[in-house]
Amino acid sequence: MIQRYGFFAYFSDRPEAELGFGLYSVTHFVVLAIIAVFAWVVCIVYRRMDDINRLKMVRVIAVSVLVLEFAQQISYPIFHDGVRVEYLPFQLCGIMIFLGIVYAIKPNDTLGEIFYGLGLPGYVAALLFPNWDMYPIINFYAIKSFSTHALQIAFVLMLLAAGQIRPKARNAWKPMVFIALLAVPTYIFNIIFGTNFLFINAGSPGSPLEFLVDTFGNPLFLIPYAMLAAAVISLMYVPWFIIERRKRKREDCGL
Repeated sequence: MIQRYGFFAYFSDRPEAELGFGLYSVTHFVVLAIIAVFAWVVCIVYRRMDDINRLKMVRVIAVSVLVLEFAQQISYPIFHDGVRVEYLPFQLCGIMIFLGIVYAIKPNDTLGEIFYGLGLPGYVAALLFPNWDMYPIINFYAIKSFSTHALQIAFVLMLLAAGQIRPKARNAWKPMVFIALLAVPTYIFNIIFGTNFLFINAGSPGSPLEFLVDTFGNPLFLIPYAMLAAAVISLMYVPWFIIERRKRKREDCGL
């Protein structure tokens, strides 16, 4: 497949994993470092912009991520065997692409909470436990996946840095309810079409979910999976709970 498709080689499973960039390899860590620097620079630039240019940048990033996803989708019928259900962007990060477009059209606090409490840890987890590590680093699908998640992380962090996303501890329920409502129809969809969107039907190789599946079996792993998701979202809001508590104390003291 590498010889036939070259830059657009696509691996539907992992028999060619030895050709990939490798999970936790030097290449993997170098790419993560580049993404971290990129997000930091974007935050600095964004904070210095006025409101008009900030909105433009939000829209540029949101559309760029959508264009990258569109390019991936059209690559399947051009270079491979057409579009399959499992190729659709129904993973969490894929769904966030479309929410990003909605936010770019009309920013709102609820989407901001979902991006922060659910999207941000999801993007980080995807980069730490990438399920595209079977690809060489100079491969369209590897580059697209890293680029998409880099842009999505920068998107959330720049809004945080500029104070346009202001998480509140009392709103932690919003990302929890969102993912709960999303999980039920996704689980049914996965059963019908034999897919594994949101990794709720079979876990994800190389991630902590693999341990949960091996330990608790399937579908019982969904119980600790749900608990883990709730714990991660809760941890995301702990700093804001502390900030809000200190602020209330200062107000009570008349400071």
